[in-house]
Amino acid sequence: MKKLLLSILMFTAVFTGVKAQQDPAYSMYMFNGLFLNPAYAGSQEAISVMAIYRHQWAGLEGAPRTANISVHTPFRRDQYAIGLTLTNDKIGLANTFSVTPAFSYRLRIKETRLCFGIQASFAYFYQNNTSANLPLAGVADDAFKLNASLFVPNIGFGIYAYGKRYFVGVSVPHLLPSKLRDKTGVSGYNQSIARMYNHYLFTAGYVFGKEASIVKFRPSILMKWQKGLPKNIPQFDINLALLFIERVWLGVGYRTAGDGQQSRNYVGQSANVFVNFKATPQLQIGYCYDAEITALRKYTSGTHEIMIGYDFYYNKKRFVTPRFVKYF
Repeated sequence: MKKLLLSILMFTAVFTGVKAQQDPAYSMYMFNGLFLNPAYAGSQEAISVMAIYRHQWAGLEGAPRTANISVHTPFRRDQYAIGLTLTNDKIGLANTFSVTPAFSYRLRIKETRLCFGIQASFAYFYQNNTSANLPLAGVADDAFKLNASLFVPNIGFGIYAYGKRYFVGVSVPHLLPSKLRDKTGVSGYNQSIARMYNHYLFTAGYVFGKEASIVKFRPSILMKWQKGLPKNIPQFDINLALLFIERVWLGVGYRTAGDGQQSRNYVGQSANVFVNFKATPQLQIGYCYDAEITALRKYTSGTHEIMIGYDFYYNKKRFVTPRFVKYF
């Protein structure tokens, strides 16, 4: 019963618009940047396919479950690249399915690629209120009498620069602050914050170590700031990873709470450990475990994230050329 109550409270908070992160969060963001930045398209210099499944807060009824698949590729004339991301995000009684095509214009400046990307997103929200199993009669009954659905388009923009050993990017996945109030059956309970807020993202990473080293070190960071937060405090994902023999990544990460815990903004939301294994020059498999640091840790056994990716290279001779080893 306690888990069910927590689930309903969590769902109600998310739907009524508590000013927290609205987009799905991934701990292994450094391996698949297309869902963060449309300018990332084509950066693998191949037809690249990546799938991620994230089960957040395992053991808590109604907890978020997110599936994401992306594909992107440069054209033969590699000044241009395209990409597509499909995402299904379910939390409590709410489900969001989104389709996001992307286009990137790429410039080569010596050993650096400077890319400018745009994207269009089409999100379909559906909330199955009538299936709620309320523990107590009369608790929020009015909010669960009708189902609700909504189609929300948006556009985004990003800049991404990368070289052999580094990457840096800024992006705004949602340029349009789409209002959701008066379009669903329950948004009227809190009309002041029933909207899709603008998101601003910054990512960066660098690989340290000599070319011939069997171990290399890569720190990376993701900063997320969302317009409309009470204290305007961004959230940070900080990751440290070691690469062994150009095949196995082992890393740890830390995510701050941002405005999610207004009294303890930088105490932290979660800590994680991840492994990514390049089984072949084309195939990579990854797993990440997140341990919750907040009070929610009493009710969940953690978060699990699984990733698998495959690159279809135009030129197979690249496989045996060290110059084409990808670090990001």
